[in-house]
Amino acid sequence: MIHIANGDVVGSKIRNLPGAVLVWREMYDFGPLSEDISEDNWIKRRADFFEKKLAIPSSLFIKNCEDQIRYLDETPRVTELVLWFEHDRYDQTMLMYLLNVLSKKEFKNLSMVTINEYQGIEPFYGLGQLSIQQLEELYDNKKQSITDEQIKEAITGWRAYTSENPTEIEKWMASSQEKLPFLKKALQSHLSYFPSIHTGLNEVETLVVNYLDKNTCSFGDLFHFITYHRTNDGISDLYFAAMLNEMMNGAYPLLESDYPLPNYLNPTPISKLKLTSYGLAILGKQKGWFDRMERD
Repeated sequence: MIHIANGDVVGSKIRNLPGAVLVWREMYDFGPLSEDISEDNWIKRRADFFEKKLAIPSSLFIKNCEDQIRYLDETPRVTELVLWFEHDRYDQTMLMYLLNVLSKKEFKNLSMVTINEYQGIEPFYGLGQLSIQQLEELYDNKKQSITDEQIKEAITGWRAYTSENPTEIEKWMASSQEKLPFLKKALQSHLSYFPSIHTGLNEVETLVVNYLDKNTCSFGDLFHFITYHRTNDGISDLYFAAMLNEMMNGAYPLLESDYPLPNYLNPTPISKLKLTSYGLAILGKQKGWFDRMERD
């Protein structure tokens, strides 16, 4: 038996369960995508992207991807794989990807532990909030076999998600039978990351601008505000920092910071942010970001 989890926190807490633990390290909610990103050219393309945006060394990213795929290739196909994934966009995109890969590699004995809430924990962000005992109880009481219908939904969902045409996601959502209970809502959350035709900002960026109207605040406080109000996203601090960096770039930046934002090499969040005059203009709906970008 092998347990596949999306992070070291959960991975470390389930190590007393029977079997080995594989912590899967990738970010499918972010970066360039195609239907098959296990090909060498796509791994290299994503590695270059994350090195530029998050300062993750491309060599480290490539080695990690190759090691993970090699681990699966060397695993007997009769092995039971238990996938630990919560409800949010970060986890559900990873779940889609893994079910696609595991199906192609002809793994048949697949199970999962997946939840979107836990009694007594509010707000519920994810499995990492739970104790070792609580996770072991979930394994005993909530582990379920993954069905062929769920795998099919993951395959069609991934195809729509990685399409260059975002309307494919909307078509998929309209036809979804919701065999994977949290995937449809996660993809709805994903659509909110596309920019508004009115301001050029997505919903998260709009929250940032509105919050900073009343607050000059630290990166940590802003990140806490966003994650509290976007519990279905699972956005990481590094992804969020990359998004803010984009808002600070160009001839018409919306934000400014007194210190570089966190990245892989310098993860400490000590910067403070505030709106620029252009950010205030967006807030007042005087003109859209797209208009300024076109003139840049």
